[in-house]
Amino acid sequence: MDFETRAARGGRDVPSASRPLTPPIYQTNVYVFEDMDTVESVWEGKTSGFVYGRYGTANHAMLEDLVAGLEGAEAAVACASGMGATTALLLGLFTAGDHIVSARDLYGSTTAFLDDEGRRLGIDTVFVDATDPALLLGALRPNTRAVFVESLSNPLLRMVDLETVAAPLAARGIDLIVDSSLASPAVMRPLEHGATIVMHSLTKFISGHGDVTGGIVLGSKATMDRVRAAMIRSGTNLGPFDAWLATRGARTLSVRVERQSANALALARFLEAHPAVERVYYPGLDSHPQRALAKRQMPGPSGAILSLDLRGGALAVERFMKRSRLMEFAPSFADVATTWTYPARTSHRRLSDETKREIGIGPGLIRVSVGLEKVEDLIGDMKEALA
Repeated sequence: MDFETRAARGGRDVPSASRPLTPPIYQTNVYVFEDMDTVESVWEGKTSGFVYGRYGTANHAMLEDLVAGLEGAEAAVACASGMGATTALLLGLFTAGDHIVSARDLYGSTTAFLDDEGRRLGIDTVFVDATDPALLLGALRPNTRAVFVESLSNPLLRMVDLETVAAPLAARGIDLIVDSSLASPAVMRPLEHGATIVMHSLTKFISGHGDVTGGIVLGSKATMDRVRAAMIRSGTNLGPFDAWLATRGARTLSVRVERQSANALALARFLEAHPAVERVYYPGLDSHPQRALAKRQMPGPSGAILSLDLRGGALAVERFMKRSRLMEFAPSFADVATTWTYPARTSHRRLSDETKREIGIGPGLIRVSVGLEKVEDLIGDMKEALA
């Protein structure tokens, strides 16, 4: 072979009698076949294999299988981001004339997506206080196709009584969709409580290291087949390296969240007694108004996210930002390092002041994503920031 041919073809196959313990990154956008019968068999799903990067690689299959096992789901579809997962859901499962009932304090970008893009597609969404089962069920219409809630709301850690609403929804053939990004399957598994579809921002706890952007949808195989088709057609596919990173992160999800949750509970108890703090929101506290529900739906760790209202409003937040040395401002959550953010100016910035007040997001509210640091160091930094 000439030099040019050797450069193009050499080094592709390295024979080995062993295999790597850690799966490799399948950084390819297409697969090769030996014969047309195999092409047809793989394409039709009769033989395990892969065709084209947008349809998925071995990295995607491993990630989907892993997270489906953690959630107790039949199937999963990995997407390019949490909002990519929402897009695949909306395009795959709904059509013009459909109606969705959504929690009014859903993640800000999801709310905007349902309200704007959904409306342009002819899909109507009504937003209600989903913590009240009567209000949620009372908003159903003959054309309601789904109820969309969060396992723990962002940023006030409110919960929906999933088991109470699941049975009447199932009787009417209405999907119960739960965005469980803020909890993770280490804290809550919504399918065990009657949800039919679960989604995550892989960016958050499942990956857990601040180096992945991704999303995933989980549910029955029949439903996920529709979501997968929408993901492929809309191009919201996850890259193989991000899939590999997310799989690596998910391996340590349990131990990370256990430590982070223990830190969060200790920090919440400290903050609850601090004079500069008006209120602490954390489902692991006995003072949480839904503590009984939290014990039922989250029998283990209570999660790594807490929020607090600072006395003094926006000025107190400014002082907090200047005085904190260990905890950094970052408008996301679930890293191994503790970070904090200001929902009124980040995730919920597009909401009117009136709407923010209605859903409880005041000028002094901050959200803390608790990491793996020594809790005494975190408490020390909180003391300095609140001084």
